[in-house]
Amino acid sequence: MRPSSLIPHSSFLFSFLLLIWGYTALCAQQPDSVVALPEVEVIEAAPETLMEEPEEVYSQPYTPPPARPVAMRALEEQQWAKAASGLDYSKDVPKPKKEEPEKPKNPINPFDWGGIASWLGQLLQVLAIMAAIAGIAYAIYHSMNAPRNRQIARDGVEITVDNVEQYIHETDLERFLREALTAGNYPLAIRLYYLQVIKQLSESGAIRWSREKTNRDYLRETRTHRAAADFRATTRIYERVWYGNQPLDATAFQQLEPEFKNLLTRI
Repeated sequence: MRPSSLIPHSSFLFSFLLLIWGYTALCAQQPDSVVALPEVEVIEAAPETLMEEPEEVYSQPYTPPPARPVAMRALEEQQWAKAASGLDYSKDVPKPKKEEPEKPKNPINPFDWGGIASWLGQLLQVLAIMAAIAGIAYAIYHSMNAPRNRQIARDGVEITVDNVEQYIHETDLERFLREALTAGNYPLAIRLYYLQVIKQLSESGAIRWSREKTNRDYLRETRTHRAAADFRATTRIYERVWYGNQPLDATAFQQLEPEFKNLLTRI
């Protein structure tokens, strides 16, 4: 190819590049164009008016369109048997649960230490209850067989006929007197009558009782008492019967007993 044939093509390419450069320079000089939108007037409305709807819409009740009748179509038994021949409903039926045998409660065997301990605990409880009942029964039996006049002093000593004079204020002398009369022991009955006189004189303030005092001391203290003569007479009777070992039968006791009863009423 000859060089003269390339000139028209070069001039065309140069003109095209020049055109592009001029368009680019023109666009760079102009500012970005802003598309102006038409202003739209916004009308604000109250909340009540926005929620309100025309009453004409609900003025008439809604009436649903009539339902189309359902066409019933008969189904032959052969067709139903053919359609249901491949269906298996046995999987949907729940299987009954097997009832397991009830296990015995608290089985006792040589290796069940918990059951053995529970059984031993119940046995010990039963034995404890039986022992308590036996103890109560023994205490009742012992108290019923004990002497009726058995009394315990403040120092823990049992009061008997032998030491009754030492605990004269803590003893029911009437009980000992009834026993002596029942047994026919009349000298002891005279002694108990005299101890009742001493006890009543002490409680009334006529004498000051003491284990170290003698009958003569009590006579000196009561020499101005209104029953001093009667007290002196009963003292002689008591000393003659108790210390003099004078025999005393029922007849003699019935003659002496009124002396003591009258003195007890006058103190």
